[in-house]
Amino acid sequence: MPRRHAGLAESCAREDTTPCFENPSIAFGEGSQTADGVVQALLQRVAHLEAKLREQGTPQSDHDYQDAAETQSEVDNDTVPPVDGDDCDAATVLEFLAWGRHKDVDFSTAPEHQSGPLQHTLRIDHSSGQAAILTETSTRAQLDFLEALMPNRSHLYQLIRYHNDFVLWYHNSYSSKILLDDLNTFIERYHGSVRYEHLNLQWLALLFAILTGSMTCASSSTLEKWGFSSNEQPTLSQKWYEASVICLNLSNYIEIHTIYSVQAIATLTISAHVIGKSNSQAVLLASAGKIAQTLGLHRLGSESTDLSIEQLRKREAGKRVLTQLCTQDWFQIPFSETYALSSSYSRVVRPLNCNDEDMAIKPLSAPTQTSYCNFRYDIAALMPELLDATNNCNTLYTKYEQVLRFDDKMRKLATASIPTFLSSDAPLHTQGPNYTNWGRRSLTICAAHKIIMIHRKFVGLSFTNSAFAFTRRTCLAAAKTILREALAVPDKHGPVIWIEQAFTIAAGIILSLDSVHRAPSEREFKEHKQLVADAIGYLRAFSHSKIAMRGVQLLFFLQQKLGKTVSDGSKKRHRPLGGEAPELPRKRQRALNMQAFIKDASQNLGVTSPPPPVAEEALVIEDDSWDSFMDLLGTHAGFEGEYLFENFYTT
Repeated sequence: MPRRHAGLAESCAREDTTPCFENPSIAFGEGSQTADGVVQALLQRVAHLEAKLREQGTPQSDHDYQDAAETQSEVDNDTVPPVDGDDCDAATVLEFLAWGRHKDVDFSTAPEHQSGPLQHTLRIDHSSGQAAILTETSTRAQLDFLEALMPNRSHLYQLIRYHNDFVLWYHNSYSSKILLDDLNTFIERYHGSVRYEHLNLQWLALLFAILTGSMTCASSSTLEKWGFSSNEQPTLSQKWYEASVICLNLSNYIEIHTIYSVQAIATLTISAHVIGKSNSQAVLLASAGKIAQTLGLHRLGSESTDLSIEQLRKREAGKRVLTQLCTQDWFQIPFSETYALSSSYSRVVRPLNCNDEDMAIKPLSAPTQTSYCNFRYDIAALMPELLDATNNCNTLYTKYEQVLRFDDKMRKLATASIPTFLSSDAPLHTQGPNYTNWGRRSLTICAAHKIIMIHRKFVGLSFTNSAFAFTRRTCLAAAKTILREALAVPDKHGPVIWIEQAFTIAAGIILSLDSVHRAPSEREFKEHKQLVADAIGYLRAFSHSKIAMRGVQLLFFLQQKLGKTVSDGSKKRHRPLGGEAPELPRKRQRALNMQAFIKDASQNLGVTSPPPPVAEEALVIEDDSWDSFMDLLGTHAGFEGEYLFENFYTT
């Protein structure tokens, strides 16, 4: 008998073509409280799949299988019509439906992802009795809070338009065109009321997230123009962030998945770190990544040619928010040594270079709303590659080879591959969108910081081991680049982006650590000390920023300790004539007990509680103590850790 081949017909066929759930009461159990809509959806889906299987024809005997195999062998594989993935994966699809979940969701056509302010769900709340009364009471109180925070119509449109024009280029987490259309519906049909019975609270969470970003990033001159006082800025930023999270929780976003919750969480990132919500944001981002995968955003590849502009806009919105989540996830790799979103997404999902208004695809040399985020996405994609490459190495030498390889990749990306309008070497744009000049400044700071991130594991060693001297020179140059851009006179009407403060702290730390390993007589020692002082002065201007204020305390505390170390070292090095020569600069690292400094800094900043008084010997400083210092610092500051500055996961 000829050998049988498993063809498409065999792989997708079922011998029993009787619907699995002819009796719904058996399928779900007697007395089931499942909503009729869900049951009906299950039955319709099953009937659809079974009908397709019957249409394909199902061979039942060995003779039938043999004929099917012979026929299959005569047909060129390229001529075989594509088979619906659901047909071949019917068991998984049906099992997901039994769990109340959908597989391979197309969010661009599903009604729950395009309903805007109108709630669209088949879920039924079965809570009853005392629990329902308690829930209703709590909900009313939270709606009271949301209502009190809602700005008037004039301010609402001002804040939304500001975010679309001044901030959205930086994160690209939602469609400005879709959002404005939905906002008009919310105002005209629902009168801007948060108490509308069928209001989509996940959409409202996105609205509050946008308001939060506008208030956090607005300059003082912009706030004054709107009529807000400087004292209102930190309060409203904090409360609007909390309002967005309240909306997410009231909507049961962890159970009911829509694109709006993903967009809301991604949008909150630009504000969370400034107002001290980084720990909360880290958890929200993790949930947003999982929801995005559930919605199938990672399967949004190349577009069909028959899509309408509206469909294309919705699909692009999905790709844009996913690239933002990937950027967040991959930039935290140097701190967590792992990542949650597959690095393959960078090769599959890439937003088109187009603007929301007309969705006309433009060449990469033309600036659009997506230009900045797309290029930063390319930078972020290097991080999982670097992690995988170094994990396959077993010695410092081979690991450092990979660091140098990715340093070269980063430099080429930041020079040869960067669009001209984002390059710091090109003349400033006097025409075109304002965000090109803002993006250039931000990208210069971001790229310099990522160079430090690539070298992070070898920063401590570079101060004492000449084999890694290239890392020391590279990180010092990157730190000075960051400070040069941050300290330059900014556009007073432009947005205030948090990374300028955060990466200024990183630069100050690099320069401070370098000073520990230099003699006070060296030119670089005085130069770096002055640069750190300039950084402290710059950060002090952001009195409402949690990042900036902690950075001021940390850098000032570090400078104090270094000054004391230099003073003590000078006294100890004083010798009578004919005595020993002064110690080499490298030896001064032992005069500063870094682990003791870390403990003092964390307690002084209120990050950790002081331990009970116990007698303990002074710790002997070793080279790996620099790694301990790095581990203490927040990720936004350029090092690993989750204490001093909470968890910062983005740029």
